[in-house]
Amino acid sequence: MSEIETAAPVEEVEQRLARISERIAEAVAAVCSDPGASPVLRAVFEELLRNSEATLTCLECGRFGACFRERVAELEQAAESAKAAAVADEGAAERTQERILVAHEALRELKSVLRCGLSCSDAWERGRCG
Repeated sequence: MSEIETAAPVEEVEQRLARISERIAEAVAAVCSDPGASPVLRAVFEELLRNSEATLTCLECGRFGACFRERVAELEQAAESAKAAAVADEGAAERTQERILVAHEALRELKSVLRCGLSCSDAWERGRCG
């Protein structure tokens, strides 16, 4: 299978990333409203949300090239930090932990979405991605 055949269209990458951002936003809301959640957990999930929104903005503005690659790297780093913080925080309430688990599933999906997006980014720069 060629690179172009495995590249997701820009719209598909954008839609999938938007769904993931929604799940992350739900986790942020749960963490921020949970008095038992640590400030570190709040901070890293807020950073994760900022990074996912910045990546979406990059797509919406049509900067699906070098800008997208940079955003992807930042988003992956934020996702790793959020995962580590979620594992380490024992004070979060059950409802918060549930939202974190949903966001964690979104983070697992993130890797495949970003791989598709990067393939599309490469193709986009060559004028072959729609």
